[in-house]
Amino acid sequence: MISLKIKRAVFFTALSIVFFLPTSLFSGYIYEGDRIINEKTLKKLEEMGNELFKKTGVSIVIVAKNHLTQDEFLSIKNRYLKSLKPPYVLWIFSKKYMDRDNLGINKMFSSPDMKEKFDEDSLFSPWGGTFTKVLTLRSKTDTTSAAFLNGFADLTDMIAESYGITLDSSIGSETKTVVNIFRIIFYASILYFLIRYIKIKYIKREKSG
Repeated sequence: MISLKIKRAVFFTALSIVFFLPTSLFSGYIYEGDRIINEKTLKKLEEMGNELFKKTGVSIVIVAKNHLTQDEFLSIKNRYLKSLKPPYVLWIFSKKYMDRDNLGINKMFSSPDMKEKFDEDSLFSPWGGTFTKVLTLRSKTDTTSAAFLNGFADLTDMIAESYGITLDSSIGSETKTVVNIFRIIFYASILYFLIRYIKIKYIKREKSG
């Protein structure tokens, strides 16, 4: 018969393996950050991230901070890149970076097998990215939470589509509608000021002529 000591040794060995295995083996969505994303949004991100992991095996980590130094950024980046198992996406964001006013950081890293699974420009393009376009809006509402909800929804939808699946938790159509509205407003504003500028120039030329 197996002695009690051996049974205990086996039990505690198994328990230690469970506790020290990388978090990514058990979680499809990991969030680390300050309180810059509201709880309601975080719950939705978790729902989408965990469903994506369950259906595709892709882990997504979001690190969202108010402020990061260069050393802190590199430490976070290296820590996750060493522990995450492919396929994964690591998204690091900070409102302020390296003590420079009005300068944040927004970086995304992924395992090599994820390079063709999503388009970063769709997320971060200053002209219509689902994340950056909302983030740059001047509004009294919580633009950071809205930007992460839109950007994360777009990211998970792109990855899901690349695997030939659809997420039940997706809000993709709503996200694209919101971003398209913002895009229309943005380009309409540019067109308005361009027409106004040309009109003023024309009037001045007419008066001088």
